[in-house]
Amino acid sequence: MFGSREYARALEPLLPRAGGYALALLRNRHDAEDAVQQAALRGLERITTFDITRPFQGWWFAILRNCCMDCLRRTRSTRTDNLENHVLPAPSEEPAADWERLDAAIETISEAHREILRLRYFGDLSYVDLAEVLSIPKGTVMSRLHLARQALAMKLREDEA
Repeated sequence: MFGSREYARALEPLLPRAGGYALALLRNRHDAEDAVQQAALRGLERITTFDITRPFQGWWFAILRNCCMDCLRRTRSTRTDNLENHVLPAPSEEPAADWERLDAAIETISEAHREILRLRYFGDLSYVDLAEVLSIPKGTVMSRLHLARQALAMKLREDEA
């Protein structure tokens, strides 16, 4: 039986990566925090639907992704992004300009490519977990991730020229 205690133990190590993924997707710290909290609550409410033979991380990130998409739908037409909330925060060891350049390049590639890159690198999801979250076969995950990396690299090379 997978109860609330097991849920809390499985969820806790995922929260930092979940916050990074939500921030990368929503581009607003407050919205990202709300989405992670909402996903944690939804997961707990739906714990009886979790199949213990499948990866918990993939199941929970699918819930988080849906919470983020709900937030985007609610706020897209009503909120005017200000520059401060529009750019991902730069890690302390990376120059802010490089981080902003990468963020801007990610925004120019297709939605499917943006999504898989964010899940892989901000959520640190495995191929199996990506397949679970996106409801696609593992082979499609590998192909889409490869194409997304190529598209991002091409955009970054164009920007350098």
